[in-house]
Amino acid sequence: MASLPAQFTDTGLQQQLRSARSLKNQLQQQAQVLHSGIDALDECFAQVKPGDLVEWGIPPGMNGRLIPLQLLKHQIPPSVWIYHHHGLGVFAASWIGHGVDLQRLFFLCSENPVSELRPLFLEDTFKRIIIDSPRRFSDGDMAFVAQQARKQQQIVFLIRHYFLSQKRGNPHACLRVNTWQSGKRAFSLRVIKGSKTGQLAVPYREVAEDHERYN
Repeated sequence: MASLPAQFTDTGLQQQLRSARSLKNQLQQQAQVLHSGIDALDECFAQVKPGDLVEWGIPPGMNGRLIPLQLLKHQIPPSVWIYHHHGLGVFAASWIGHGVDLQRLFFLCSENPVSELRPLFLEDTFKRIIIDSPRRFSDGDMAFVAQQARKQQQIVFLIRHYFLSQKRGNPHACLRVNTWQSGKRAFSLRVIKGSKTGQLAVPYREVAEDHERYN
C-alpha cells in the first residue's frame, strides 16, 4: 500500500496552505476541466468550468461520495476536501485504495468553513474545493464562496447530507445533482439543474475495481 504523504497529517490551515503552495509550484501542468474517465460522468460534467459551483445531494450510508471522488483521481491540481462528519476522521487507506493521489488532495475538518477557513477562499492555491456537509453554511456563505470561485477560477463542490429538491433552487450553482447507490449493479445520478436534466446510471465496475464489495 502507498505510504501516507507527510502533508496529510498537517491539521492546521496554514500548514496545509504552505504544503499546497509548494506542490502548486512544482506542478507544470494542471488539469482545468473535470475528468473521470467514465463517459457518462464526463458528459454530465462537461458543462462545469473553472469558476463554477456544483451542489450535490448525497445522503449518508448510500455510497454516493464515490461519484464526486471519480472526478478527483486523474492528475488533479492541488485540491482540498473540507469535511464535517460528526467527529469522524478520514481513513486514508480507503482513499488510496480508490486511486486518489493524496499528494494532491488535502483534508481539513471544519463545521463552519467560511468563518474558520476564510483565508483558503481568498487565494487560488486550491483549484478544487470540496465542502462536505458543513453544519453551518448560510446563503451569505454560499454567495461568498461562489464569488471567490469565479474570482480565483476554482471549481467548488458543495455536498449536502440530503437529497436536493427542485422546490428550492440555488442560483449560485451551475449544476445540482443527487447521487446514491442504486440496487446491486449501479450508482444513480439525478440532475435537477444543468444543461441536461434527468437520471443516468454508472455501473459499479466503472467506479471501483473491487465493485463486488458494494453488492
